[in-house]
Amino acid sequence: MAISKKQLSIIISLFMVFMLSACSGGTSSTTESSSSSGPDTNSNEGSSELAQGVTDDEILIGFLGPQTGPIAIYDLVRKGIDSYFKYVNENGGVNGRQLKLIAYDDQYQPAKTVQLAKRLVEDDKVFAMVGNVGTAPNLAVKDYLVEKGFPMVMTGTGVNALTNPPLPNYMGSNIINYSIEGQILLHYAIEELGAKKIAISYQNDDYGKENLATIKEALEKYPGVEIVEEVSFIATDTEFSSQAQKLEKANPDTIMHFSTPGPAANLKKALYRIGFNDANFVVASVAGGDSNIFELAGKEVWEGSYTGMTIPLPDYAKDDPQMQVFVERFSQDYPNDPLVGSPMTGWGAAEVLVEAIKRTGDDLTWDNFLKSFYTFDNWQDSIHSSVTFGEGNHYGLTSMTVTQAKDGEILPISDPITFDPATREIKFQE
Repeated sequence: MAISKKQLSIIISLFMVFMLSACSGGTSSTTESSSSSGPDTNSNEGSSELAQGVTDDEILIGFLGPQTGPIAIYDLVRKGIDSYFKYVNENGGVNGRQLKLIAYDDQYQPAKTVQLAKRLVEDDKVFAMVGNVGTAPNLAVKDYLVEKGFPMVMTGTGVNALTNPPLPNYMGSNIINYSIEGQILLHYAIEELGAKKIAISYQNDDYGKENLATIKEALEKYPGVEIVEEVSFIATDTEFSSQAQKLEKANPDTIMHFSTPGPAANLKKALYRIGFNDANFVVASVAGGDSNIFELAGKEVWEGSYTGMTIPLPDYAKDDPQMQVFVERFSQDYPNDPLVGSPMTGWGAAEVLVEAIKRTGDDLTWDNFLKSFYTFDNWQDSIHSSVTFGEGNHYGLTSMTVTQAKDGEILPISDPITFDPATREIKFQE
């Protein structure tokens, strides 16, 4: 069939359009959320793509911690994060984006933590995680998250393995580093309480063993002070009669205890039942820094116990605007829960996360986000006394105050005591 001149003209025109399209370099590109293993890939124009979990109007944040089981008291951390996110969202979000918290219950079981962490990273594709609870659960997922380069912010453990030496994707802890706290509490026990014969009671896991090693090493600086007994237990133990009897027999003047809240309360009750109440009871802040401990142990039983705290108590920071917001908002969201302790650590961790997102700006990639932490230099616009990061300092929090239980309250009894990451020295205010 013959082709008319008109048909031939149309065919030539279509061919020229096709050739022009094929030869052009393309003048536009689309930006998509990156995969979990590559959030910082550059587009054709050289601008960074947004990390996974970030859209124009939303940022997904993950959290893992016990909501049920024997350590369910730590669900207050999640509640603190949730309350702060609600406050931020109702006030415009972060750089125009709303925060969405995806939280799973790992029951403080490391195997579940691993499974749920992969779910958050690979299925839910969250941007970062904040405040994840527990030493053993956090250590169980460390290698996986380091390999991914996934941002972990203010984790709920003070274990050295996440901060010393610094890991590139782990920024801070919402409690003070265990070895720093152990040295501070030991110094206070010896210099202020006159400790000479010390017994150590510790949770038989990575958390407790690290504290045990810290105390033994630090004691070399204090001639004339000795360890007279060591007793151990596991986090789920509820019966502490045998440990209490061993401690009574050793007759220490000070017991240093390292555990989660349940074992601390149960050991103190066991000591109380046999009438051994004369020794100073010095407890790590993860156990004694939450006012729920009075309900777990009993007000009379817990009376006089010492611990540490990294966040000023609400009653002693009434004029602080950040503390005022926390008290008002958390009381509104969770009126039946206590203010002191775990809710504060969750809220404070969320404040650091949000500030880092703000400082990162619109180019929200993992790399830019993690670098933003190095701009924190004695940052004080949160309920924390101070937050500082640096390339050699991923602690975030480096100061604490010693407290004592008195009449059902946790009261500060020392000025802030600070650790200097550069010199590795602990500075006690005179």
